Amino acid sequence: MNQHVETPLDPEDVGTGPEAEKDPGRPADTADVGAPPPDEDAAPEAWEAIEQLFALAPHLRSGRANVMGDTRVSGDVVAGDKRVDVYLRENSMPRLHTVGPLPTAELDYLAETFAPNRRYDELCSELTVRRVLVLRGRPGTGRRTAALRMLMQVGPKAGEVIELDPGTEAAEFADHIQPGGAHVVVDPITSQDSPLRDVHLNAVRRRLGDDGLFVVVAAHGTAVEDVTADGWEPPPAADIARAHLLHAIRHSAADGPSGGAVAADKARRLLELEPTVRYLSVGPSPGEAAGFARLLVKYAAGRCDDEELSGYGRTSAEEITSRWFGEGDQLRGATLRDKAFLISLAVFDGLPYPLVAELGDLLYIQLRTVEEPDRAAGYPVFGSSPADRLALARAQEYDDETDTAWGRLPERVVAFQNESLWSSVLSHVWTSHPAVRKPLLAWLDTLVTDRRVFVRLRAAVASGVLAAADFGYAFDNFLNQWGSSSRPMQRQLAAWALYTAAEHGMDTAVRRLLSNWSRRHNLARRWTATRSYALLGGATATSALRDIGRMAATGPAPDSALQSALEQALEALLQGPAAVTVLERLVQWHGSRGPLRDLAAAGFLRGARKRHSATSTAATAWPRLLWLADHDARARRYVVVMWRALLANRSHRDAARDELARWVQVAERASAKASEHRAFTNAAQFEETERYDTASDVESALGGLLPLLVETQNDWERLDFLLRRLDTSNGARGSTAARLRAGLADSPAALLRPL
Repeated sequence: MNQHVETPLDPEDVGTGPEAEKDPGRPADTADVGAPPPDEDAAPEAWEAIEQLFALAPHLRSGRANVMGDTRVSGDVVAGDKRVDVYLRENSMPRLHTVGPLPTAELDYLAETFAPNRRYDELCSELTVRRVLVLRGRPGTGRRTAALRMLMQVGPKAGEVIELDPGTEAAEFADHIQPGGAHVVVDPITSQDSPLRDVHLNAVRRRLGDDGLFVVVAAHGTAVEDVTADGWEPPPAADIARAHLLHAIRHSAADGPSGGAVAADKARRLLELEPTVRYLSVGPSPGEAAGFARLLVKYAAGRCDDEELSGYGRTSAEEITSRWFGEGDQLRGATLRDKAFLISLAVFDGLPYPLVAELGDLLYIQLRTVEEPDRAAGYPVFGSSPADRLALARAQEYDDETDTAWGRLPERVVAFQNESLWSSVLSHVWTSHPAVRKPLLAWLDTLVTDRRVFVRLRAAVASGVLAAADFGYAFDNFLNQWGSSSRPMQRQLAAWALYTAAEHGMDTAVRRLLSNWSRRHNLARRWTATRSYALLGGATATSALRDIGRMAATGPAPDSALQSALEQALEALLQGPAAVTVLERLVQWHGSRGPLRDLAAAGFLRGARKRHSATSTAATAWPRLLWLADHDARARRYVVVMWRALLANRSHRDAARDELARWVQVAERASAKASEHRAFTNAAQFEETERYDTASDVESALGGLLPLLVETQNDWERLDFLLRRLDTSNGARGSTAARLRAGLADSPAALLRPL
């Protein structure tokens, strides 16, 4: 790996490159987020930027759970690419992991597929005795998986495992510990000035009590001081593949009592296949070995062939790219043009062939200026046929549909058969062929100024992969420039690129950079950091909230652009798996004075406007915060506190009333849908008088929440007036507003009414 990757981003060193700040305190710095030039498109809002990322770059969809909470990926949610959906459901978890209590399903799957070894047994004994363990190992070696399995094995049965935000300061670890609980933190953000110290672990140990557990999973670059760290050694790839094979076979067959023996025999025969032996002999990572085992199950069922089996995974992708771009007998002319096509396909994987070829030819011109600077501009009109190019690229062409201004239109698109190839191509040419860097950057500069959003976005994603391969070089050459730009879209490009870099293994450097930018007085960089946190979502919730609060309350006062970005980031975080943590922080901020109070109000009201899209259709979707309040007691408590405060606040009362009215209207539509469904299900004639006679789950949840908002007579009168006005404006018999008002009158809150 290039030396830039390991270069620490010290807070005092970041920003000393070509785009360094001159004087953080001078007035000019506060104008960096000024109005864009007339020819520059404005950046999308945060949530739209998130939707665009996963709709227009479907090969990044594995990360969507970081911002979507319990909404799982499906083609209907974004762009309808079923091929990618199937792959992701069967593939491993994304690089960035959600913080907080880990899903039971993930822990159960891990318990059934984990392959222990001697080193694991030794570490389990250490954790049993010491209760706190620092596990050091390279990323991708299964160290996090081993840590989680240890916590499950050593900890109390059926106990939850809590993952801490790596952005949490080491000195604050103890503040996030639940006595008696099992906890893990992966690659905490440290530096030589702020290392992980033994005193931090002692504070954690005191907080844990007699039964609690805590494991720090650290890379070799994690700064520690006076801390004993135990090294991790992964089990052989064959053992990992066998464990996943046995699990997959057992869950796909119903062999009764003999299922174990049958599964073991099937696994043995699959592991003895020549492609399997050859693949496992090169030492793939634990994640790749697990993925290969799942592919073997598909192979045994006849759902993939020998060619797909032989071409699986990152290891195979790296071998293929080395052959494509290595020194061969043919290096010039059409061959160079075909190589430009391969790079273009890596950037625009899953898009139509004409687009990939057209933009590939633009790159070919850039590459040829390096290889043959004296040759006249231009290129052959006719080159390799599409069939030949796709065969070379090991790509397939298939039918898809695309959302356009003219509706959903069919199109033919091309994509690599091996899902690892697109990023492998970009990383390989960037790190193995330095002469490519200058023309590739020139080509990307052209792409990021294209008027088409999907072209700009794909260029930003590709730039993020390059940043993951060599972060220091990328920071100096485009990340710093984009993140400090006066143009909103360039800053959005930086956010997309930083998200992609984090997903491709550079999450520690990205977190450190965002934290640094949030401390600086440059409003443009603060905007970029804020928008990046919105994309990263629940994976960075604790550090995101800390830095968002800092940017709102310290340094130069946010201008309108940054203020809006801060509010939108909170809106996005409220959609993710850390929503309860966000609500808790909003309650704390609203209880204070100053800018944090207004930010909490604006963020909550924005979040109240969003829908919980994991359920059915848009016609029956819940308001996200109402769904949370109905499913989580802590969330309900925080939602109630915020609604009470906002409805009683003169500055925010009208906006809060409007948002609460929208909740009633959403419940009205959901109940209408429920009544319609009931009428048709019962084969009864649908009459207008019966249209709203069925209360939906949304309405029931709102009916349970409204009485909790009443503490005083004024509270009751305010809600009663709101519902009465909505009932009158609706005019329908048996409306949701009328039922909610009747429920409010029958609740204990009604005792507050004047006699």
